[in-house]
Amino acid sequence: MTGQQPQEPYNQTNRNPQSNRPRSIPYGQAPQAHIPTQGSQYLPNQPYKPQPQPQPQPGQPTQPSQLDNQAYLGSNNPQQPRPAVPGQAPFAPQQPYVQRPNPYSQPAAPAQAKPYASPGAGQQIPYYSMPPKTKKRGLSGGGVAAIVIAVILVPILLFAAIMAGFAAMANKAVNDAMQQAQNEVETPEKDESQSQTQSQPEIEYITMKDRPSYKGTYDYVNGKYEQYSQEALADTQGFMDKYRIPVTDDGNKYVTDFIAVLGKYATDLKKMGDTVGVNASEMDDVIASYRTNTDTVEGHFLKGEPLDVQVTLQGSNGETYTVDGQNSVDLKPLWADLEPKVAAASNDMGSNYAESAQKIVELAGLQINWNLESAYQYCTKSAENSPDMKTLNDNETFGFYCPVTPNVIYANQQVNGWDSIYAPSAGIRHEIAHHAIHMYCGTIQPPVVIQNGVNRFEGVTNSYAVKYLGADANLLSQSAQQAAANNHRQYLMDDFTDKAAEAIHRGECEAIQ
Repeated sequence: MTGQQPQEPYNQTNRNPQSNRPRSIPYGQAPQAHIPTQGSQYLPNQPYKPQPQPQPQPGQPTQPSQLDNQAYLGSNNPQQPRPAVPGQAPFAPQQPYVQRPNPYSQPAAPAQAKPYASPGAGQQIPYYSMPPKTKKRGLSGGGVAAIVIAVILVPILLFAAIMAGFAAMANKAVNDAMQQAQNEVETPEKDESQSQTQSQPEIEYITMKDRPSYKGTYDYVNGKYEQYSQEALADTQGFMDKYRIPVTDDGNKYVTDFIAVLGKYATDLKKMGDTVGVNASEMDDVIASYRTNTDTVEGHFLKGEPLDVQVTLQGSNGETYTVDGQNSVDLKPLWADLEPKVAAASNDMGSNYAESAQKIVELAGLQINWNLESAYQYCTKSAENSPDMKTLNDNETFGFYCPVTPNVIYANQQVNGWDSIYAPSAGIRHEIAHHAIHMYCGTIQPPVVIQNGVNRFEGVTNSYAVKYLGADANLLSQSAQQAAANNHRQYLMDDFTDKAAEAIHRGECEAIQ
């Protein structure tokens, strides 16, 4: 409720007591014509003609006006009928003067009031035909007090005004008292409405990138994308070998699909950072789902399983790439599973030693290339500053391993050894050991092979071939001694190289303390 005037019941109108109510006149004067308020829908429309009043005879008391004080006393005197049809004068004929009792004394039971006549068709209802109804309201303590004051104050002011003949002052007093009471009634409701408005919580808008988990999740998802994409671009063959993906068209598409999905996740999560909402819990769930989905698709990739994700990416040139998530690949065996097979392989698997050596390479999941010079387009020989650890010449090189092409062993048939037992039992297993160290440590020269600043990776490779790949220790030792005699001491084995090989096999590639 607002501070408006109380509304009238249906078919009633607000009445200004100062404009529509009959006014008291000085005693002995003829009443003035009552002019209806213009625009009121309850007053007759035809012009009002006042009835002449008889002049008092000499010696006869002047009759009081029928309207004198009647509107304020609320009399139901049946001798004073009310007009029921519009057009009749609102003033009844004068009656002989009768002394009236004090209106505030205990009156006798009045005669039963006659019901008002119902208006006929096209007639307007006189303004006094239906008393206004007041809506029932719940009152506060202040409202009840105001009503009590108004009830006590109104009769007193009316009595004083009537006795003095100041009806206008009484009307104003009544209006002021009732308005004060109404204000007291409506104030608690207004205060309650304001309290309800103030008690309603303000809506707090949340930006997704401001959530505590957003940055960490985005860094995680984007980090996975950058890890795999950069690794594949830097060394595609090494990437395929590391994750045992077959180097086929299906294998290439499988890798491309995986990296595309990771890029899609990272891009979408970055775009969603500016999303605005009101439910923090829902936002946190969405953020967490990106980490979960990234872990899930990575798990499928590492097992060669279908990625089970359907996405479409569009390039800057408008071309699209679709991932259906249904492709799978047969992963190459783990190197840990291949080593025992190589170690147990016989040295006479082929018709000659060279062919037996080639079969051992194939058993390791690798292939042999008999053109040594073709390796140099990918790798160069390691150079040492130490004068007694010189790099081998080509006519001294039995085989060569290039980390850029990790699935290939390059062989030099121009040197001695391929037609002897040395080839399958020692020389080729040394080259396969380079591949094993590469698989465990990501490089053929991990920190663990450094001894007092000297790179011992060739000696460590010999020790690894003996310990884990079935190489003949005596043949490798004899070959290392012959090389050392020609200033190639890097192939010698000792306790340090053995311990470094053991650490690598455990996956410990850092320097030994």
